[in-house]
Amino acid sequence: MEAKAAASRTGDTPDAAGDSEIPDGSTANKTERLSAILRDQISSGQLAPAAVLPSERQLISVYGVSRITVRAAIAALRSEGLVQVIPGKGAFVRRAGDWPVHIHARTITVDGDGNYVDNESSAGEWHEIEPLHKYRTDADAPLALALGVAQGTSFYASDRLLENNIGTRIFVRTYLPAFVTREIRKLARHPYISARQVYRAAREAGMEPEFNDYITARSPSPDDARKLRISDGTPMLVTRRIAAYNERPLVMQETRRSAEDTQLHYRPGA
Repeated sequence: MEAKAAASRTGDTPDAAGDSEIPDGSTANKTERLSAILRDQISSGQLAPAAVLPSERQLISVYGVSRITVRAAIAALRSEGLVQVIPGKGAFVRRAGDWPVHIHARTITVDGDGNYVDNESSAGEWHEIEPLHKYRTDADAPLALALGVAQGTSFYASDRLLENNIGTRIFVRTYLPAFVTREIRKLARHPYISARQVYRAAREAGMEPEFNDYITARSPSPDDARKLRISDGTPMLVTRRIAAYNERPLVMQETRRSAEDTQLHYRPGA
């Protein structure tokens, strides 16, 4: 038992339980399989809290995979909150109490047609549980300050309440300034659309959006607590992604979620 524990702490070659090459297949499949093996070793205690994962060279040798696959698998475990990577020292297992219950990735990527894709609420895991709520509103002082517009500026707003298959909820509100619909005529016909669709319309109009994200934590209102199914004492995480062109806002997407045991994963760049 002592020899096995020592191997786990120092990152020596894994036990025979996981000591077999991963079958041929795509890089994505190999990454998923290696991630699953390491995840099982962590959850079973074979890799104990504070243990360092085997080195890249060891994982390549034991499982017959490439360096790209190893790094992708460790990145997946990192995004799940299972390991912490310390440059120059390796990847270390986090304590179970530090593992997040909810993980939300926030990325802006470019699809095959060259359009920006915001994955946060368009990923397949989310489904709407209430009809889309559409309305016109004027900017109050906080919204005007957030977007850098005059108080009273007119907006098209839409609200979505989403849920995934494990019952986690997020509330997404989209603000589209009315002046943008006058500059991008396509939006005048359909102003109650998602932020992703606004990005696409902007690019088609020759506007390259610039993105800024802002994160705050606050106590939920009674309505927020009801929608998100959280208690009044649970903090709420509010993320705002503002797309702008020439320092003027194009659209803002605001997402609200429970902040309890939650981790946001950012992947900079497209």
